[in-house]
Amino acid sequence: MVQDSVFYVREVALDDLKHNVSAHAVINGAYRSEGGWTTEKDLVSGERVTLQDVEDFVRTNGKPNTLLYAFDATPGDSETVVGTVQIQAMQGGQEAELGLFSVSPAYQSRGVGGRLVRAAFERMKDLGFTVAVIHVLETRVELLTWYRKLGFEETGERIPFVWPEMLKVKDVCFITLKKKLV
Repeated sequence: MVQDSVFYVREVALDDLKHNVSAHAVINGAYRSEGGWTTEKDLVSGERVTLQDVEDFVRTNGKPNTLLYAFDATPGDSETVVGTVQIQAMQGGQEAELGLFSVSPAYQSRGVGGRLVRAAFERMKDLGFTVAVIHVLETRVELLTWYRKLGFEETGERIPFVWPEMLKVKDVCFITLKKKLV
């Protein structure tokens, strides 16, 4: 008998330091791997985050950013990190950015990403934010389409890539998308 995967999302706690290696692999796998439809490997070089970054995010969770993990808790298996998203407070207090949004390539197209984003929206509202913001590389048409389906709208704002030395393609910018949280 085959068991279906059971996915759930929760805010990280200090006890989740034990998941640092797997969270690091999920984030870098989603952004820089050969597999999965969210990879940026042809656009950006280097790691998306270091293992130390992940540890710092867990240790400082909620101050000021909030990190959520998606877990696969298939019966009979141990808890496995399969996705991440970070809520990053923005100046002004009403808007928060979704960052570190990643789903393991092995778990993409299985509803994990949607579940993570919806959980992040709920947590953002709990924290008092009224607008979700995300920045997407302008060449990532498939991601832009997916975010539009979630209710994000383009603002017309383009911002330069934060680490231009990592770009494999010149002059690629981020497009800013926003969604009102109701």
